[in-house]
Amino acid sequence: MKIFKKLSLWLPVLSLAVCLINYSGNDDKNLLLFLTSPVLLWLNPQLTDMSYAMDNERLSYLILYAIHFSTWLLFGILFDWIVSRRRAK
Repeated sequence: MKIFKKLSLWLPVLSLAVCLINYSGNDDKNLLLFLTSPVLLWLNPQLTDMSYAMDNERLSYLILYAIHFSTWLLFGILFDWIVSRRRAK
């Protein structure tokens, strides 16, 4: 049951929850999505230009969700690696 103690599991699960809240329409201004992902905030001007240039709105949201999920997955893996290095010392 060590898998439940890993941040590389829980951070992406929380990211999926945020994406589902956004997809359901409860986050109509995308505030929760952007405020919980530092990469999306950093890329906001480029993503705004991209969404205006794209014809398919679903594809632009899919890109946002993929960036959000992969950011938190990478943060979880990084944090787990740091914790395991500390415990090994």
